[in-house]
Amino acid sequence: MQVTINPINATSKEVILIVEPERIEKYYKKYLSQAAKEAVVPGFRKGKAPLAMVERMYADRIEDYFQKDVVDDAFGEASKEHDIHYLLYPEVKDIEWEKGKEMVIKIEIETEPQIEFKSLDGLKIPFQPLQLDDQVTAYIEELRTEHAVMVDVETAVAEDEVNCEISFEVKGTPYTTNYSLYAGDSKPFRSFPELIGTKTGDQVEVELSGKFVMYGLASLKADPDPEQNYPAKLMVNSVMRNQVPALDDEFAKDLEFDNLEQMKAKIAGDMSLKNEHQNINIKNNAVISHLFTENNFDLPMKTLEYLAQQQVESITDESLKKYYLGQIRMQIAQEMIHVYIMNNLRKAMNPEIGEEQVSEYMTHQAILEDLTLEAWKEAHKKDIEDEEFAEVAKNYHILKNLADKSEFFVPEPVNEEDAEEATTEDTEA
Repeated sequence: MQVTINPINATSKEVILIVEPERIEKYYKKYLSQAAKEAVVPGFRKGKAPLAMVERMYADRIEDYFQKDVVDDAFGEASKEHDIHYLLYPEVKDIEWEKGKEMVIKIEIETEPQIEFKSLDGLKIPFQPLQLDDQVTAYIEELRTEHAVMVDVETAVAEDEVNCEISFEVKGTPYTTNYSLYAGDSKPFRSFPELIGTKTGDQVEVELSGKFVMYGLASLKADPDPEQNYPAKLMVNSVMRNQVPALDDEFAKDLEFDNLEQMKAKIAGDMSLKNEHQNINIKNNAVISHLFTENNFDLPMKTLEYLAQQQVESITDESLKKYYLGQIRMQIAQEMIHVYIMNNLRKAMNPEIGEEQVSEYMTHQAILEDLTLEAWKEAHKKDIEDEEFAEVAKNYHILKNLADKSEFFVPEPVNEEDAEEATTEDTEA
């Protein structure tokens, strides 16, 4: 069998198989004999009709089945002999064959991109580190939110929770119920600007979304049109506000610290190591992004599209399907970039790692999850036993080694006016 492999692009190849006539003849006779055993031919008992007559009656079916068998067998053999790797199942583009002659099979495959890195030394990589001060501030804000309390207030402002008696009609049937809504417009279907400035006993008129009536007020068992709005009257029963404690020494004392500065210092100390290891991951991911930018390569788009379509096939709403399809495509593309860069980095570097390096990786993961090393090992026992765990640890060290010998810098913030001016100049040019 003659095998020719022609590149179509960076991720697609055409494989041409020329199968010799003698081999094709054996396949054909095999399927003709099988067909003859099952063929029903008028005037003959089942399986007793002459082969020539069976061939005339069932030629198309015989040809279809035997060609599929030839393709599978021939491509499988070629893949082993020529070390052909592919992603999706091969796509048969054309089959040329006349009885008694060789068969020419043209197959298209998608492959993983092969990357020739321009450089892996002295990389200059932009990245945005997590600042410990910002994380401490965010954590303290979470603490304040957790210790917030709902208090009665007289007049509603935006974001206040307003308990109302809601009255409306659906198809001539009146409904009345009590429900907590919000002043302003931050929560779809449940927020109403008309409630701003209201007090207990006030009444306002609004329009309720049919979807809100259907789902938010489902207990009423109304039968609204989800695409229609329904006029409603709201009578305010009460106004509640989420009151967050002030960020001061009293708040710190409530959490058993002497003062606010001591609380901030203690939280910063507790978060420092985790912050350091989070930034290791940020640098590692920045290495991946930089290598893709510098060595821009094509992704196997047919495979990407197939995988994306598989994930949304159960969604029946076409607009929702289109939205999720776009999100999933981006997610799969990011995963492909990571996988292909790592595969090619292993080929380029392929460091040997031992138990010490594996333990270092596990310690890194334990710190990120706020666990002791032993607790992390117990929680991830199955992962550690997996054959691929050592490869995951190796990936971590490959990226960290690259990061350790790279120069990282925080990019200058883009001035919106300058960016707009540059865009205008480019357009005019």
